[in-house]
Amino acid sequence: MSEQTNAVTAAEAERLSLIRYQLLAVGEAVAAPPPLNTLAINMMQDVVESALAAVGEHIRATVPGRADFDKLFDVVATALGSPAEITGLRAPAIALNNARVGFKHHGNQVPDGTLRRHQDVATTLVAELVSQGFGVQLDAVSLLLFVPHAKVREFIQIAETAHRANDLVKALTYLRAAFDLTIDDYCDRKSVDGWRSVFEIEPSGASRQSHDEFGIGQITKGLKEWMTALDARSRLAAIGVDQSRYAYFDAVAPVTTPMHHSGRGPIVHVRFKELTDEHYRSSYAFVVDTAIRLAAADYNLREVQHNMRTPDTYDPAYRSEEWLESARRNEELRAQRQQQETSAHE
Repeated sequence: MSEQTNAVTAAEAERLSLIRYQLLAVGEAVAAPPPLNTLAINMMQDVVESALAAVGEHIRATVPGRADFDKLFDVVATALGSPAEITGLRAPAIALNNARVGFKHHGNQVPDGTLRRHQDVATTLVAELVSQGFGVQLDAVSLLLFVPHAKVREFIQIAETAHRANDLVKALTYLRAAFDLTIDDYCDRKSVDGWRSVFEIEPSGASRQSHDEFGIGQITKGLKEWMTALDARSRLAAIGVDQSRYAYFDAVAPVTTPMHHSGRGPIVHVRFKELTDEHYRSSYAFVVDTAIRLAAADYNLREVQHNMRTPDTYDPAYRSEEWLESARRNEELRAQRQQQETSAHE
């Protein structure tokens, strides 16, 4: 590692956060069906050049103006002390650049297998540049600098901690909490009358239905469920959430049923039991991407009064003081009853 490595400034941390976000976008682009995924080659080269430029500025490397890619690479690598972890990637990095030039200027498509090899090079090189140049691991750089909602950031951080502990159920549960809070907060602050969000399409009287479990009651119950699902999906589409990515996330992330008036967080229902690291990583990218995109295009009209609740009620682990006290009293009563039953049998 270069001896010129200094502490990371706030501006540099934001820049590194963008670089990490670029790599996530590369992964999404590569996953597109061929030949559309060829577009990812431009993004790969962009993130490599972004990392080289950021490191070069941080260690005060003298980079000539409008330098060719190979010269930029050599200047930064030399300023870092020519570590083998970086110089060993010079030839693959130049091959990546040549592939970008071939596609951008000549329309040469990149085969899927070759594209994924270039992705590995870009990901490894960027991580080494950040490690050698800034003295930090890229995975430790927070993507949440651009997520303004404090509770959403907290939920995503809990998810990251759970993921590192290999608790995928908890990790995905908190990604669900972060996503739900992001969407509800965004929509609830956009109302004309103060009661309904401009993104709600469900009729205002739709919540009234017959409690008869037969005949018309069954029909209205089914219509209500369909209407609620349609309202939720149309709301997501209206604010620009990628429906394909949402369907994937919705399938693998545990479902949370809100308990608005019970003094506790939502009840968690695990539907998909074959969770993998890939499920978490794709869901993480989707949730963070959604939060950042909505924050970039945010605006206020008026808060929706009837649907507002505290952020704590999105937290699966939340328990109010009243709920905890009630649980404690119930436990004491159960213990006393059990003791009385035991004494009666003696």
